Amino acid sequence: MNPILQQYAASVESRLIESPTILSYQILRCEISSADAKLRIKASLKSGGQAEFFMYIAESTGRIETLKYSFHWQDARGNLIKRWDNAPHYPQLQNAPHHIHEADQTVHASTQIPDFFYVIDEIEHDTE
Repeated sequence: MNPILQQYAASVESRLIESPTILSYQILRCEISSADAKLRIKASLKSGGQAEFFMYIAESTGRIETLKYSFHWQDARGNLIKRWDNAPHYPQLQNAPHHIHEADQTVHASTQIPDFFYVIDEIEHDTE
């Protein structure tokens, strides 16, 4: 196992524990090899909503690179609030494949490549 990837996974779990927005969470997948890792987490939010996080990451020369991701946030009724992902189904968007699905069914380019910590910050900011 890669110690840098192990530390990243541990920091993700620490952030879940420390978050004032997360009611509970379940790690559905945590596979760490010498070169990459896959994490899948489902979290219940204090607002009644849920968030799901999927990350496929790799370590290269001491840095974490996010290869694939999907961060899904929904309200208590199951309605989408926001989803960040990099599936290649909107190639026309600037900074493709990175994009954001909004609650109103629109999709727009993501100017920032999000990571787990960015998304948690966004959820916390919007649920305060």
